[in-house]
Amino acid sequence: MAADSRYSYQRVRDEAEELSDEDEGVGRRSPEGKQKGFEALVWFRRPSVFFLLPVFLLFNLAMGATSMPRMNVIISLTCRKILSSAADMPSSHLGPGGPAGQQHSARHGVGHSMGMNSTMSGNFSASSIIIGDHNPQCSINAVESATAMLTLWGNLIAGVLGAIAAPYWGRLSDRYGRVKPLAAASTVILGSEVVVVLIATLPDIISLNWVYLAFLLEGFSGSFILIMALASSYAADCTRDSERNVALGWFHGSMFFGMAAGPAFGGYLGMSGGKSRPLLIFYTALAMRVIGILFLLIVVPESLPSSPQSQSHPHSPSVTAHLKQLFSNPSHKTWTEKAKSANPLRILRVFVPTADQSRRDRAAQRNLIALASVNTIMFGAVMGAMNVMMLYSEFVFGWGNKESGNFLSTINLFRTLATVLILPLAISLSQRFFYPASTHGFNTLDLLLLRLSIFSDLIGYIGYALAPTGTLFTISGAVAALGAIGLATSEASMTKLVGSAKTGELLGALGFLQAIARIVAPTVANLTYSWTVDKAPQLVFWGIAVCFGVAGVVTFLVRPDEAGGVGDSGGDEDAVPLQAQKSCC
Repeated sequence: MAADSRYSYQRVRDEAEELSDEDEGVGRRSPEGKQKGFEALVWFRRPSVFFLLPVFLLFNLAMGATSMPRMNVIISLTCRKILSSAADMPSSHLGPGGPAGQQHSARHGVGHSMGMNSTMSGNFSASSIIIGDHNPQCSINAVESATAMLTLWGNLIAGVLGAIAAPYWGRLSDRYGRVKPLAAASTVILGSEVVVVLIATLPDIISLNWVYLAFLLEGFSGSFILIMALASSYAADCTRDSERNVALGWFHGSMFFGMAAGPAFGGYLGMSGGKSRPLLIFYTALAMRVIGILFLLIVVPESLPSSPQSQSHPHSPSVTAHLKQLFSNPSHKTWTEKAKSANPLRILRVFVPTADQSRRDRAAQRNLIALASVNTIMFGAVMGAMNVMMLYSEFVFGWGNKESGNFLSTINLFRTLATVLILPLAISLSQRFFYPASTHGFNTLDLLLLRLSIFSDLIGYIGYALAPTGTLFTISGAVAALGAIGLATSEASMTKLVGSAKTGELLGALGFLQAIARIVAPTVANLTYSWTVDKAPQLVFWGIAVCFGVAGVVTFLVRPDEAGGVGDSGGDEDAVPLQAQKSCC
């Protein structure tokens, strides 16, 4: 069995990664050797999801706390720029509502009459703007239009670059372990936040255009999609197949908890001391990220064991040495060959069956393709609906910032409960009374959980389309929140179908698909809503419900495989049970 695992990984190495004999991928140790290695370690050196969960929660709280203040920084700096330009214009060029005759927007609860009063009273000036805070004088069409264009291009840059970078980060995690790439990607995200803080702190020195550097760094880091993929890879390395859904559910739950509690945490910090201090939120988030990165590098143990080659060759290349070797020894390949090797689409070959696979491996590969399709459809549908839900609720129910914030916190809280409480409880009861815990492979319980989560999403989005009141709209969101179980279940199921040596590559490829969905789905949803808002604004929810229906149909192409997956080496046997991880941590 160990020989089969070695052969399967060698094929991937030769075709996609082209590693040298001295720096072959980690994770190829036999289950027996890996088991002895883990057992020989003291508890604080033994890999466990409970080491990574506090870091992941810290990162998600920081992300949730800075999400709205970051947008406010961009809005206030854009407004400052527009009002400064307007101040230099002759008064004849200024209309009654602001620069270039712009009218005040009704968003944020600022009416046209208030805009007129503030303008006439002399508050229509760049010096009165508080960077990072909500400024009523900035609620004008010119500012919202310019902000929309800036964020559109910034998100496009981050999305495209993230789609390209995610597969390479995944392969790095297979080669050098999970912790180092996770710390490196988190450091790049930290750099993105530092750029935003510098722009907000020194607006007279640093141009607003430097915010594109923040989007560039965010894309290079792979954003939250890559962080989730690397955390899932870590969990897959150190948990059994029968417990993997629960472990990945905890990571998803911490992300949703950060999205629910982060804005409230940031709002509390921003108003500490009885006055507005928006930049304090960023300083706190930076400190949280630094603490998390240091915890990763110092405390969190690596989940992938060292390869036999690195043990017999103590001077085998590190990450830094490998990069130096790469740049000091230029390749003699043609530009066409270099372009092919740099093509991120190559990593999608992890989903493509090969001629040397057995019949069972091909069946597992088909399951892999179907599960990746389901996961991408579900992720894209959720991403596409986020902005439209806010626009729809404001248009149909007349919600303001307070009601929209309460709605987001409610559905993210229900998503947290679904992945942290309901999923483990459902698995425990099902394994006890209906489906005995399987030691290997993607099983019937996984498929049942996936279909039930898709069904809850389907019902929830139909409820969005039919809800006549804001209360029923929120209840529909609570029902759809149970669909968060599907994302965790599909990712956990996919990791059961490949060996640990390909987990990072697999989830990196999945991150690529999710990054593409993050670009395409919101664009399609927003365009659909803009075209139909006058006659049938709820049509976009019916379209998203159809997407979940398609995902449900695709699940019938999946066949449970209790025996294992593609090139499976039974590496699950050496994983530490979650209960044992709790007792040791």
